[in-house]
Amino acid sequence: MYIYLWCFFVFAFLGWCGEVAYAAALEKRFVNRGFLNGPLCPIYGLGVVVIDFVMSPFGGNLAVLIVGSMILGTALEYLAGFLLEKVFRQKWWDYSDKPHNIGGYVCLSFSVVWGLAGAAVVRFIMPFAGHLAARIPRPVGWILLAVLLSLLAADFTVTVVSIVGLNRKLKNLEYVSSKLRAGSDRLGQGLYAGAMSVQEFEKEWQKEAARLKAKYERGLQANYLHQRLLKAFPDLHSLRHNEELEALRQNVRVFRRKSSEAIRRRNENAVAVYEERLPQGAEKPFAFGLCYPKLFWIFMIGNVVGFALETVYALIVPPHQFQLRVSVVCGPFILVYGFGAVAVTLFLYRMYNQREVLIFIASMFIGGAFEYLCSFLQQSLFGTVSWEYSESVLNISGRTNLMYAFFWGILGLVWVKDLYPLLSRAIERIPKPTGKALTIGVSVFMAVDVLLSAGAVYRQSERVNSVPAQTGVQKFFDHYFPDEFLEIIYPGMEYVGRPDIIKKQLRLPPDE
Repeated sequence: MYIYLWCFFVFAFLGWCGEVAYAAALEKRFVNRGFLNGPLCPIYGLGVVVIDFVMSPFGGNLAVLIVGSMILGTALEYLAGFLLEKVFRQKWWDYSDKPHNIGGYVCLSFSVVWGLAGAAVVRFIMPFAGHLAARIPRPVGWILLAVLLSLLAADFTVTVVSIVGLNRKLKNLEYVSSKLRAGSDRLGQGLYAGAMSVQEFEKEWQKEAARLKAKYERGLQANYLHQRLLKAFPDLHSLRHNEELEALRQNVRVFRRKSSEAIRRRNENAVAVYEERLPQGAEKPFAFGLCYPKLFWIFMIGNVVGFALETVYALIVPPHQFQLRVSVVCGPFILVYGFGAVAVTLFLYRMYNQREVLIFIASMFIGGAFEYLCSFLQQSLFGTVSWEYSESVLNISGRTNLMYAFFWGILGLVWVKDLYPLLSRAIERIPKPTGKALTIGVSVFMAVDVLLSAGAVYRQSERVNSVPAQTGVQKFFDHYFPDEFLEIIYPGMEYVGRPDIIKKQLRLPPDE
């Protein structure tokens, strides 16, 4: 408790510093972005403490740390935003302009930040912070914590009272709006009756708006706390009233408008790709629509991207070593990623206009089932496995688990909405003759590569079972693809034997 209390205050202060720096970078001025008047953002302190308390038992598994921190941090941010809006009837932050958001309270980009930051906190920062806090003498530390908790409680009380008063003043906008509308109607009658010109009408209307605006602003300027809250959280202004009071619209949402426009363009581009139409008489470009050439190059791109991801992952997780992780004996390709990209494309191709949560859930099930099937087929054919999750939470026979299904869900969502439209257009820009020649050539190469790889792995399983090389094919694989070579390119592959169900069907001895 002692360590966690100190960590709460330290990270609440650091979170406040981060918010202030972020606001200063955007607005080029100092803004106290904290909910409280003091230099604390409690959500950061609470988030760090909760994530460390829940996730510290999983400190040895980086992937579990990242996913768990994403879920906990996102849930905490959603709960805080939801409760603040329900209690104070105002939205304190809004991510509605960002892609993959839920109710404007949370969004995918900040969830990823929660995941990465939470993993860093559990792995590195909390142990160091706990060590520093433990060096503070307990009697002095408890006295300081009592003072800090008292100040926090007082600050919280003052802030709540101030917000209640601010809500009352914001409600006065309705009165100001009604007065402005009444004045506009009165002046409009004079305009229609011919008692004043258009120029006189505009002059009188602006004078009335300026008078009401000054009256409203004088009420806000009388309270420093109200001014601070409105500067820190511009969304506390009601957008509906700001539209009615043209003179009061000082905070124009330029970034939000640009973001909304970008999202709209992204959705339009996606629809254009999924619903491709050619003008009458126009020649089809290379790999038009969902055809073999397009699926093949998506497969190849997935292979190379998978190789890059696995290489980086091997460097990040202990023992932080470079490993040549591939699926085939020739080339930097990992087939499970390539086939996974093809499977996600085929199954989710028609879901581009569905709700994002449905795409996410469908991707979770498709990705988890695909990973399970790949592992089962590999063991059934060759008696080997390249991944094993038996020690992870919520796994299915060690072949897949909830954590990686969660990753598949995110990947599928981003793939359908962003990556596939981009890659589809890029592939169709390849000149037709070049594209056809490359597709045929690389297809033949990959077919030979896969056959060689399957033969090498199968022959290795024979060597494990002490089957001597009698044919020329067996001697070929023993010479060119010995165990030493396969251990380099398949560092995570282990021979475990075929599954029992396959042994029974093939009538093999149970110990084979």
